[in-house]
Amino acid sequence: MENQAQLIALFNKYLLNECSLEEVKELMQYFNSDQRELLEEMVTSEFEKLTLEEVDLPALPKRVFDGIKFRIEAVKTRKLWPRIRIVAAASIAFAVMVGGYFYYNSSNINDHKEIVYQNDIAPGKEGATLTLANGQKILINNTLAGNIATQAGVKISKTANGEIIYEVTADENKNLTYNTLTTTRGEQTRVRLPDGTIVFLNSTSVLKYPTSFGKERKVELTGEAYFEVAHNKAKPFKVMSKGQEVEVLGTHFNINNYTDEVDTRTTLLEGSVRLNGNTILKPGEQAILSKTGKILVEQVAVDDVIAWTNGKFIFDSESIESIMRKLSRWYNIEVVYEGEVKDKQFAGSISRKDSISKILDKITFTQAAHFKIEGRRVTVIP
Repeated sequence: MENQAQLIALFNKYLLNECSLEEVKELMQYFNSDQRELLEEMVTSEFEKLTLEEVDLPALPKRVFDGIKFRIEAVKTRKLWPRIRIVAAASIAFAVMVGGYFYYNSSNINDHKEIVYQNDIAPGKEGATLTLANGQKILINNTLAGNIATQAGVKISKTANGEIIYEVTADENKNLTYNTLTTTRGEQTRVRLPDGTIVFLNSTSVLKYPTSFGKERKVELTGEAYFEVAHNKAKPFKVMSKGQEVEVLGTHFNINNYTDEVDTRTTLLEGSVRLNGNTILKPGEQAILSKTGKILVEQVAVDDVIAWTNGKFIFDSESIESIMRKLSRWYNIEVVYEGEVKDKQFAGSISRKDSISKILDKITFTQAAHFKIEGRRVTVIP
């Protein structure tokens, strides 16, 4: 790198995720990894007021710099940074470094082991199976946009972008009939229920609901879904899921109750919800329901929780096992382990549109694990 101005320009380009692979390599090789004391001094000083141009970029440790990009992408997703400051990034990256997060290894960028694979695996796509009250099954991804079915005074249609829409065309049916929407591995979908509530359904999930709502609005969920509930003060909206009942009037929230996860997590974005009749959530809070029935409420980054609805994976302090469970649902893969993987926590923001090799390649830089892809089986190797 000839001068500081060029370095700054390239660094800015890197933060905006506009660098080519060669430019990233050039930037990574410019930083050395033996100046941790300087980093600690920066984090604990008054550098928050400095702009990017005022910071001695060449002094930043390479390993810390490598970790900045992933954390900044996560923060940018939350729309909290109208202006990126290098020391704010460095502070986060310092936590990344000392906490064992998702950063590239401090060795040369070309030193990591390549993924061994016979084939690559494409990401999932829009799709689901709709089971009507009479047992008829409709593969949503195989149907054209337009009317899908009509039953009990309700018209079911599909939009050009794959959304399923229920429209009541006659008086509400006194005898409730139910439909079931199911996504397999590698599928996700969106449905607009008869009351106007919109539900995003993640992979390997099941949503059961009436074709028209009677005295109450009640649905059943297994898996994960994000709800934008239409307001109706006279009819609370209830979601029945593993061990809990969530009741709302009109709000935005996410429920994750996959059977292969330890806890059921309910996260509130707007409005308020009541869990099991007594626990009230406020926006920004997540209720964690354990198998014993105990509920823990904590503050979370809600945009991270619903990142999947915006085409992203955002990992925050997650183990390889947790990450691989998410990848297995979206990429329709079988995950096996050869030996015990290292106890590390990872953080990062990655597109759900990437092939799986791109995601696994980033993890291999940490030297925490390596991978082998054979067909739809991914082997995790310590």
